[in-house]
Amino acid sequence: MTSNLIIDLNKQTRETRIALLEDGNLVEFRSQRQNASFSVGDIYIGVVRKVMLNHNAAFVDIGFKKEGFLHLKDLGLHYAFMASRVKQSLREGRALSVEEARARFTFRTDSPEAKEALASKREAQRVNIASEQLPKITDLVKSGQTILVQIAREPYSNKGPSLTTEISLAGRNMVLLPFSDRVLVSSKISSKEEMARLKRLMRSILPAGFGVIVRTAAEGMQVAPLDAELNELLARWDECLQVLHQNPKPPCLLHSELKSSSALLRDNLNGSYTGIHVNDRQLFQEIKSYLNTIAPQKQEIVKFYSSTRVPIFDAFQVSKQLKKLLGQMVVFHGGSYLIIQHPEAFHVIDVNSGSGAKSARTPEETALEVNLAACDEIARQLRLRDMGGIIVIDFIDMATAANRKMVYDRMRELMANDKVTHRILEITDFGLMQITRQRHRPEERIDTTEKCPCCQGSGRVASTIALEDEIERKLQNITEKGLLDRIELRAHPFVAAYYNKGILCRRRKVAKALHCKLRVEPDESYNLLDYKFFDFEGNEVSL
Repeated sequence: MTSNLIIDLNKQTRETRIALLEDGNLVEFRSQRQNASFSVGDIYIGVVRKVMLNHNAAFVDIGFKKEGFLHLKDLGLHYAFMASRVKQSLREGRALSVEEARARFTFRTDSPEAKEALASKREAQRVNIASEQLPKITDLVKSGQTILVQIAREPYSNKGPSLTTEISLAGRNMVLLPFSDRVLVSSKISSKEEMARLKRLMRSILPAGFGVIVRTAAEGMQVAPLDAELNELLARWDECLQVLHQNPKPPCLLHSELKSSSALLRDNLNGSYTGIHVNDRQLFQEIKSYLNTIAPQKQEIVKFYSSTRVPIFDAFQVSKQLKKLLGQMVVFHGGSYLIIQHPEAFHVIDVNSGSGAKSARTPEETALEVNLAACDEIARQLRLRDMGGIIVIDFIDMATAANRKMVYDRMRELMANDKVTHRILEITDFGLMQITRQRHRPEERIDTTEKCPCCQGSGRVASTIALEDEIERKLQNITEKGLLDRIELRAHPFVAAYYNKGILCRRRKVAKALHCKLRVEPDESYNLLDYKFFDFEGNEVSL
């Protein structure tokens, strides 16, 4: 498999679009405006505006329209330690050296806050974390308090960003945990010996008072590159603390996460990457510089796309695939198709056989063939659209449990390479599969349709009989009140044709019944259900 990353920077719209192609097929797509307010991983000094006891959560102002949501469970085990250090630093309002700042914010297991946190953890374990035994957020967070938070999930729908106080700094091979003393290794590393080796290695180079999560990319690596990356992450943390000690006025940004292009490279770069194509010279240099820090041997695959005649997304067939794959209806497997909809609470994917599965001999074989093919496209769509939350898939009904398990196993196999945390439930007797997938950012979506001007997107319009009755009732009101006896009706051409067609047309019948002169004129600017009344001099009649 070959992978190509296509990056399109539009300076007019200030939008960066990123597409990942695997063997020419679009599998990931991201778009971000340069003035976007939030990025997952950004660290802020925020101000608590409201504490909601009934939700056990707080709303935190981080400087934007929507306040962030901070739940009790996202305060972290060592929140008290962090909060006391932030309060002390802001109260003093003086600059500290790098060494002083790191020493102040280095977690110590012998600190009073650490001992209190450990005691709370043991008590929670003793009572099996019963909800009534957990602390109340009002005991820990107060309105008006300044607090150090990190964005865990971008704003979604009408909700603000989700926040956490468990600060982390992500690198390619590890994630640094400033307020921790744990060393964890990715469960995707299958060898227990390798996991133990990486744990020993990281403990030997990790400063006291810091924790780390070793990522899958670190498998097989030696100490030198891991030590270099650890020092780079520690330097980023030191920079964050320096901003904190420059007496900032909350709410304010302390540390910004990498750009989308760099983050995608950090999380996905592997040996299959054969090309990174960029259409902006400055971004081209930035990516080369970033690759020099994480994978120097890959610098030569970065290529500058200089053509101005053909847009970069058109040259690599990305635009065509976007229009085809990000609509509500997605065709696959020679005529079968998915209907993908997104109500407020969850995503719904409906599998339809269409004209596919022509080789199958029985309805059960047809259902199995289409459902197995649908698994491939659904796994691709989840990653491509970055769908998160609850996803309900309505497969074509299958009579046998063995076939349902075959489809379930196929979906698990395809989703095994998805880096986003997810959970797949078995197919029910009704043919429904539920998937939960962690959401970090809003779903990518391209509208390939517009709202219908007649029904305003509802999918339904008033019947022609109802429209006819409504028009003629108003005509009767005009004549009975003595407003006019010479009336002009202006309406959509279809409606005008209905009244004017034929010698004994509907217009003549209505005029005779109401004892008036009636003229019906078509107007193409009117929607199907729109109409107005005028006198013969062109003055509109107010009803």
